[in-house]
Amino acid sequence: MPRVEPDDWLPVGVKELEPAAWRAIRADRSMCIIAGPGAGKTELLAQRAAYLFETGLCRDPYRILAISFKKDAAANLAARVASRCSAENSSRFDSVTFDSFTKSILDRFRTTLPLLWKLETGYDVDLPNKATIRNFLSRVRAVVKQDWADEVAGIDAATFEPISVGSWRLPTAQTKVESGTEYAVVRWWMEHVRENYPVALSFTMINRLAELIQRTNVQVRRALKRTYPFLFVDECQDTTYAQYDFVKSAFSGGGHVLTAVGDEKQRIMAWAGARVDIFDQVRNDFDAEIVPLRCNYRSSPELVRIQQVFAKALDESAGAVESRALPGVPVENYAEVWRFTGAADEAAGLSAWLSSDLEERGLQPRDYVLLVRQLADKVEGQLREAFASRGVRIRNESRLAGRISVQDLLAEPLTWLVMGLLRLCTRDRDPDSWCAIADSLMLLRGIDPYDADSVGSSRQVEIELSDFIDGLREQILTIAPTPEHCSLIVDRVLDFLTLDALAQTYPEYRLHDNLDIAVDGVKTHLAESSAGALSWTEALDTFEGIDSVPLMTIHKSKGLEFDTVLVVGLDDEMWWSFKDERIDGLAAFYVALSRAKRRFYVTHCVARGGRAGVKELFDLLTQAGVRELDMSGSS
Repeated sequence: MPRVEPDDWLPVGVKELEPAAWRAIRADRSMCIIAGPGAGKTELLAQRAAYLFETGLCRDPYRILAISFKKDAAANLAARVASRCSAENSSRFDSVTFDSFTKSILDRFRTTLPLLWKLETGYDVDLPNKATIRNFLSRVRAVVKQDWADEVAGIDAATFEPISVGSWRLPTAQTKVESGTEYAVVRWWMEHVRENYPVALSFTMINRLAELIQRTNVQVRRALKRTYPFLFVDECQDTTYAQYDFVKSAFSGGGHVLTAVGDEKQRIMAWAGARVDIFDQVRNDFDAEIVPLRCNYRSSPELVRIQQVFAKALDESAGAVESRALPGVPVENYAEVWRFTGAADEAAGLSAWLSSDLEERGLQPRDYVLLVRQLADKVEGQLREAFASRGVRIRNESRLAGRISVQDLLAEPLTWLVMGLLRLCTRDRDPDSWCAIADSLMLLRGIDPYDADSVGSSRQVEIELSDFIDGLREQILTIAPTPEHCSLIVDRVLDFLTLDALAQTYPEYRLHDNLDIAVDGVKTHLAESSAGALSWTEALDTFEGIDSVPLMTIHKSKGLEFDTVLVVGLDDEMWWSFKDERIDGLAAFYVALSRAKRRFYVTHCVARGGRAGVKELFDLLTQAGVRELDMSGSS
């Protein structure tokens, strides 16, 4: 493609950008962009990628590495870049999660680790829980020297792994232990690496080992820097100690340009070790300029006004934000608190209101979301029957399909490929999907669609795809969507794609058993989605949740947006940790509030829990002018 001069470059697919965003996109230095809710951070990063590719500042064969905290955020960013860039350029954009990227570094280069940390065999991924860590700390306290016993006793089991272990830089050789906390950290490593078989590593430990590889292996660090002159870090406020130290070791110095995007007011991963000083660290280590964005392209002016009340509670210096959401039909009662007597009353009232509102406003189920602080499975059980009686489906996005949540499963490359092929079999015409699947199949077959010498091979792949679709369509027309048939069809699709090709094409599938987890998840979820389905189209719609109102935790809603947000259960039981973790709780509520484009509602069930512990949240809603209604008997 011909290069565009930087001064002549124009944004792709958008009509306007606020001045700060325009400056960040065209910057020739590292930037730390403070992007509040609805500021368009995904769009900004996609435009930045388009600018770097199209101007030749990131020329072939160099690539852009984008690292996100969550898998669905990485998938959303990759999809947005694909919509803003040519296929040739977007193929040089690697959008991954921190954990998958650091694990790929460890898996490829673990033999280069210093002798003290050498992994002679493979390893299992360990997800330690609080009970396991409490047990470990008790054992450490029993054997540590007396001067350090009280220090070990004071270690918080919730933060030991992400903060104590995560912030400890692995030494290249044996060193003297200087504190009780350091003693506990060293014992943690020894038990997992030297005294366990097979070796068991948490993702925090994987991040730390990947950082050590970068720090001690010049060849690996040089190769990484040469491949990726530009680095994006999404949701920067959620970056942990171990993750940021990896970024610092791998990319600081040497003229690499970092574009970090985040918002301190949306930091809801402190419990997982998110650094509270991350923006200062980025500014100092990468000489990054701090640039705040002041526009909200998502929420209505009325909701932005309410959001500002909570933003000020989180940060007194929070600046004013301008709503630039597209105008719509004015909505009355755009924010309310609904009080119910009991859980059954709440379920009946919510289902009746939502059923009526769907019909009255002509929206789709996925224009709404039910958000909970925790216990999504329990809330699903309380609501499902009442919603079903009104003909409204809800789907718990946190529910596991095998070993992966439904929400994460839908972000998997494998899921996209399988669903794309099945959709082509159930539709008369879908040229856009056919072209996208054909391009992906060429990559799986090792063919460069932009190589003039590959024209013949590309045509052969298109014939192969067409023949496969015809055969699969013929089979699907003769069988019903039952769990047994779903497994049979998925196996046929996988035989066509080949597992080896999937592992070679998608780096995340070379890691441990990620591909097995994705395959099992697709089969499990499709089998469950086929229950009661009268056609394959209906089963696929259920798989994707097209006709269901999503139910998810607030943590899982990050990066998403909905016309109407309903927070179920603002009470002391669902928000039990609010008084002890006030900032985290305020940030979580702020995130929930900022997912809404037009309307925001909160329920309080008197029988489930009181409101003394969350009084501040109710007070802030009142301060923002949000009225409370008694909805008992409203069904």
